[in-house]
Amino acid sequence: MAINYVARLRARLPRMIAMSVAILSLATVSGASQADNIENFGTQSFAQIKSDYEGKPFVLSLWSIDCAPCRVELKMLGELKSEDADFPLVVISTDSIENREEAADILDSYGLQDIKTWMFADSFVERLRYSVDPLWHGELPRSYFFKADHSFQAHSGVLTRDQLSKFFPSIGQ
Repeated sequence: MAINYVARLRARLPRMIAMSVAILSLATVSGASQADNIENFGTQSFAQIKSDYEGKPFVLSLWSIDCAPCRVELKMLGELKSEDADFPLVVISTDSIENREEAADILDSYGLQDIKTWMFADSFVERLRYSVDPLWHGELPRSYFFKADHSFQAHSGVLTRDQLSKFFPSIGQ
C-alpha cells in the first residue's frame, strides 16, 4: 500500500511543481504592477541625494507609514507631481526598509510611485536623522526647501501649497 502511495505521489509531482511555478509567477506578475523605486537610506544617502540635485533646488519630504498628517502632505505632493512631473521632490520614509511593501502601496495611492524614494535602512535612526539635519529630532512630517546652493529651510508639520509656492513660485495656488 505504501508503494502505491509513493507511485501516485511521483506521478503527481510534475503537475504539482508546474502549478507551484504558475502560482509563484502569477504572484510575481501581480506584484510587479506596483512600481517600487525605493532605495535603502543609510548615513551616506543624503550626500548622494544632494549630489543628484547639484546646482538645483529641491524639496525633501520625510514621512512615516503611521503618521496621519504625513498622508495629508503626501496627497498634496502627489497632486503637485501629477501637475508638474518635473517638480523636484525627494521623499524619505522614516520607517524600516522591512515595511517597503506597505510604503510602496501608500506612495502608489498618492501618485508618487514613479519617483525615487528612500526608506531608513539602519536601526540606529538617530544617526540617519542626524545625517539629514543635526537639529532634527524626529518630528513628522518634516520637510526641507533646498536652494540650488543647498542651503535650506526646515519645516515641521504639514506643508501647504502656499508654503511651497513661496519657495517655488512656479507652483500654482
